Amino acid sequence: MNQGKTNRIAIIGHTRGIGKAIADLYRSKGYDVIGMSRSNGFDIAEDQDNIVDEIKDCGLVVINAYDGRSQLALLKNIYSKYRDEHKKVAVITSTSGTPEGKDENLTDEQYRKYCDDKQELIGYITQLQEDLLFRAMSVYDVCPDVVDTAMTKDLWTTLPKLRPTEVAQAVSYCFESTFNINRIVIQKNAH
Repeated sequence: MNQGKTNRIAIIGHTRGIGKAIADLYRSKGYDVIGMSRSNGFDIAEDQDNIVDEIKDCGLVVINAYDGRSQLALLKNIYSKYRDEHKKVAVITSTSGTPEGKDENLTDEQYRKYCDDKQELIGYITQLQEDLLFRAMSVYDVCPDVVDTAMTKDLWTTLPKLRPTEVAQAVSYCFESTFNINRIVIQKNAH
């Protein structure tokens, strides 16, 4: 891997919440942060080919933005093109995509779709793991529980919430590890 790739990180969905916390953390570590979001012309659903091209010189990639099944489609595109290159890809999933984490009390159709999309994404990452043992690429499922962002502002108000910076620390832990991490689930302690 050339030196240029080691200090470049691409973050898809970087302007607020978890993505912003990751961008801030890696800027503080001296990385060249390539942020891609709707605000600068990169829509995860509409611009996948451009996103895949933009990350070519990035050794680290974070797929954070959510727009239906677009995270899954983008991961498949990245894997197809770069699976034999030394890239580390962290995908922000959610415990809502697991049977244990799905809140059965929420019947909102948008939340149900979110859960289904995250469950499918988690399933795909799990399927990739065996093939990844023989590839240069690594893919990490960073699976946080409730995070204190605009998305959860009025939800789960009595539960302890993770800070976006804590999710950023989990991403950093995955990227800096010398061993394979299939999935890292993080939850806030009640105390």
